[in-house]
Amino acid sequence: MALPNPHLAEIPAEGLHAVCEVQPEELGLEAEDARVEGALTLSADIAPFEQGAHVTGVLGGTFLRQCVRCLAEFKESVELPFTAEYRRETPPPRRQPQSSRAPGRAGREGIESRDAAEPDEPEVEVEADDLHPLVGDRLDLAEMLREQIILATPMQPLCRESCLGLCPVCGQDRNERQCGCPEERQDGPFAILKRLQGK
Repeated sequence: MALPNPHLAEIPAEGLHAVCEVQPEELGLEAEDARVEGALTLSADIAPFEQGAHVTGVLGGTFLRQCVRCLAEFKESVELPFTAEYRRETPPPRRQPQSSRAPGRAGREGIESRDAAEPDEPEVEVEADDLHPLVGDRLDLAEMLREQIILATPMQPLCRESCLGLCPVCGQDRNERQCGCPEERQDGPFAILKRLQGK
């Protein structure tokens, strides 16, 4: 089954459950976004409502990372739970024509009639990052899922928390063996300038 792209009319009132494999290219993923080994797995529940649809699910896969300490590549299995709401952009309300009655009375009655005709509706709070505009009548999940992957990509990936990194002197991977080089001296911010002046 390919990435679901259902028409709103195709979603039953009780909702739609979809399980499928998704190829990285279907999401428009590029190498600078994230590197994926094989296909991603998607499990999603889509529930319709009057203005659009609510989507929850989990996106899983194996990602290829590069450790910032030892520069080794490693694999990381990740499951990304997500929540998204697709909502039609409602047009601005139409302005009512002004009444020909006396300004004071007409203005007051106009306000009262609008208040009576338009009671306050309870607002459902939705995080801005989880809200997506609904273009047309089909749900396009690709861009939302791509965003989920990018946001979940660590800025400084580590192969493991105890990674010893590379020796700053000889470049030896200290996770494989200790090289015996002296520890790097902790210089102050002006140490390099002093050494250059000494030369």
